[in-house]
Amino acid sequence: MDQPIRESGPHLAGLLATELHLSGDGPLYLRISDGLKRLVDRGDVALGTVLPAERSLARSLAVSRSTVVAAYERLKREGWLDSRRGSGTWVRRPDPSPERVDAVSTGRLFLSADGQVGRPEIGRPNLPPDTIDLSVAALPATSALRRLIEQPHGPGLDEVLAQHGYLPHGLSALRRIVSERLATRGLATDPDHVVITTGSHQAISLIARQTVQAGDSVVIESPTFPGALDIFRRFGARAIPLPLDEHGARTDLLEDLVLRSGARLIYLSPDFHNPTGTVLPLERRQQVARIAQRTGIIVIEDQTMAELDLDGGGLPPSIGSLAPDATVMTVGSTAKLMWAGLRTGWVHVPADWIVRMLATKTVADLGSALLDQLLSVRLLEQVDAIRTERIGQLRPRRDALVDALRTRLPDWTFEVPAGGLSLWSHLPSGNAEEFAELALEHRVAVIPGPALSVDDGNRRALRMAYVEPEDRLVTAVDRLAAAWAHYEPSSPRPSARLLI
Repeated sequence: MDQPIRESGPHLAGLLATELHLSGDGPLYLRISDGLKRLVDRGDVALGTVLPAERSLARSLAVSRSTVVAAYERLKREGWLDSRRGSGTWVRRPDPSPERVDAVSTGRLFLSADGQVGRPEIGRPNLPPDTIDLSVAALPATSALRRLIEQPHGPGLDEVLAQHGYLPHGLSALRRIVSERLATRGLATDPDHVVITTGSHQAISLIARQTVQAGDSVVIESPTFPGALDIFRRFGARAIPLPLDEHGARTDLLEDLVLRSGARLIYLSPDFHNPTGTVLPLERRQQVARIAQRTGIIVIEDQTMAELDLDGGGLPPSIGSLAPDATVMTVGSTAKLMWAGLRTGWVHVPADWIVRMLATKTVADLGSALLDQLLSVRLLEQVDAIRTERIGQLRPRRDALVDALRTRLPDWTFEVPAGGLSLWSHLPSGNAEEFAELALEHRVAVIPGPALSVDDGNRRALRMAYVEPEDRLVTAVDRLAAAWAHYEPSSPRPSARLLI
């Protein structure tokens, strides 16, 4: 019988100290236990590994034995470790709860506190009166959509209504205009390579359904779009966090993560990244393309925010255009520019994936709503005017939020996003989840960093959407400043989120 891997105290202590920065805030036993979970998720400590005795690890870490005992006991309670007298303590994976709620991250925005029912309005449940909600990065419908809906009869309606209504591939007119939009980013393609989906969320889910099995590793930017986190968790994937800097995903770390974890898939949001607003530079996109071509890994390139270029700086070519021989799935939607309620998205797939994507889409729902698709065609035909409208709304709002933060909260740090819908700010101290609760008492709803993170990280970060009018954004910052003046950090506590 194969012998289990046995970790030594010095080696495990070195992994913890190097990878997880144990000098951070919070009780030491919590940092050690969280660090061990991250090492397991990253694949640095394999399932079944026998850990060193508490006394050995304590000596190697130069901490008390009781600290290591507390860390091990916490991990046993959470199902990450098991032990038997005479056999030692070994690593295992927590059993999934039979009552698990799938929408762990997204549910914070759109579901009730118990995750069982939808909320009647966007934002958090039971918001105090006059709360300014900066938690949801989505705009009301564009005025162009209202004008189209109010038209008694528009072009193309009779042709659509004459069909039986089941079109898994999507309206040909919509696929054609999407392929034309993709070509402006360098991805010359055929409309047959485009499949229309019920939002980009479904596009990501369809890809995951075909590529990810329970236990597979998926590399995901951290922080990231919470809907993507929930999808991959739903399929049982092990999320491997890819850190970001001021230029976006740290692609210098990417190949090593892929090779060490054996990841099946990479999820990236290179265009006005949600939540940080960064734009991945051309050289990093080229690096992703080279890694995809060398390793054969599947890449999801999420372009959902691409139309929201507030400063007019333009975007580099899409990753898909730089990797013609790799498997790159390019995802987009009308949600951020037009209206999320339209629920129109798409995915561009390589030629050898068309048949399986259509089969998966057919099983999912037999095709997305045709009237929504027809409206999307008409909206995309006037996309330049709509983009001008949105930039005219969003740029002053972003600038008002930036100016207010610099004036009222000068110790908070952030990069001004060139596009997108949100600003990613870091607190100088404390815990973002804790502060978000206090901010809500001051009638401002914000999203703490751990809710958008793979590894429960970004504990001092907040996402603030700038979709409210300027005066309300300024008022929101005044309230945040008042909350900050009363904030007294307590000992950090572990997040209640499910860690995968």
